[in-house]
Formats: sequence, C-alpha cells, structure tokens
Amino acid sequence: MEEVELREFELSDLEQYNGQDGKPTYVLVDGKIYDVSDSKLWKNGKHMNKHQAARDSSDSFNAAPHGKDILVRFPQVGILKQTTQVDKLPIPGWLNTLLEKYPFFKRHPHPMVVHFPMTFSITSSIFLLWYYIISPLSPLLNAIYYLHILGTISLPFALFTGWLSWKVNYMGKPMGYITKKIVLSLFVSIVDIVVLLFLIHQPDILANPQGIQMLLPILIISYLPIVSLIGFYGGQLVYY
Repeated sequence: MEEVELREFELSDLEQYNGQDGKPTYVLVDGKIYDVSDSKLWKNGKHMNKHQAARDSSDSFNAAPHGKDILVRFPQVGILKQTTQVDKLPIPGWLNTLLEKYPFFKRHPHPMVVHFPMTFSITSSIFLLWYYIISPLSPLLNAIYYLHILGTISLPFALFTGWLSWKVNYMGKPMGYITKKIVLSLFVSIVDIVVLLFLIHQPDILANPQGIQMLLPILIISYLPIVSLIGFYGGQLVYY
C-alpha cells in the first residue's frame, strides 16, 4: 500500500475542520490528526455534546472510558507541528500540572462526588414530607439533621469539582445549562448553610415551626425540585 504523506498542521489550521456547515471533522490526539467525519458520534463536530472537533482532544481521550485504539478506524490526515505550543487550561499552574500527570481527574471526580450532596438533600426533603404527611416519627427529624451535616461536608467537594470540570471541559465559557447549574447550586449551598445553622441552634424546630420558622421546612422541601433540576441539567450536558 502506498504511504500517504501527512500534512503538518498548526492548531489554527484545524479551525476550518470543525464539522459544521458541511466541513470535514478533524480531531487532534497526541499530535496526530484524524478525520472522523464518517462517525455518527461526531455529528456536526461534537461528541456527546461536550467534545468539540478542531482542537486538541488528547486529554479527553486520556480520560475517556474507551482507549485511543478506537482511532484506528479513521484515517490519519496529518500531524501537529512540533513547534506548536498547546494552550494551558484556565486554571492555576499547579492544578494544570496535576491534571497533565493524572488525566483521570479531568473527567471523573465531579460525577463521582456530586451524587453525595444531591442524595442527602433529596432524602432530607422526602423524610420531612414523610414526617408531616404520613407519620411524625422523631427519628426522621434526627436523620434530617445528620443528612444536613453530611451534605454540608460533601458540598464543597461537589462545587470545586464542578468548577474544575467547567474549566477543563468547557474552558470556563458561559453556557445555558452550566449557568443554570451554577445559579441553582449556589442557591442550594446558601439554603443548606442556613438550614443547618437553624438546626444546630434549635434541633427540634421542624417538629412544630411557628411564624417565620415555617420558612425552614419550605426551604428543605424545595431541595426536591431544585436538586432534581440540577441533575437534569447535568444529564443534558453529558447525554444530550
């Protein structure tokens, strides 16, 4: 078979191969450029609605569940010029170095840790509804108290990894679903702290709230729709 001479590309050269408006779809992985135009998974130049063609996808492949050997299905059309300097991510230098050494942390930490505060918050709502509607069992109120402690402990990790995922995967650019997740997550964080402070000050406040105290169970029950919405937006980013 005749060997095809590979073209040398600058990163800027790839911009015209973004898979949009009928253009070819090229991806760059470890200095090699592949034409994935025939792949249904790269329709319109995007993969899983978050990986964009015409840019360096090396880190994404390093952190992906599949290996780089999947690229053998597609023709290699070029290589990246050795003199090209790949842009660093918009994060602190020490964190950039850590992620280059351990690419696993670019993709997986947020999906792993975000489920903890979400589960604690939703369970608090369900337990409180159970207490008011079905049976006023005091252990349910004790469980709500401890769920808020666990939620407050796990929440900073979810927020940090969410910020990191936004910076790494979306270069910190504002997007519809991400903006909505950020706003709702900040709201849940504030509510969580307020509720926990009230519960610490008066552990039995939920048993018989009066006047302004009625706001507390309303806030706790609001976790159910708001956290579910956060999860929905997260699912849209991953699977849409």
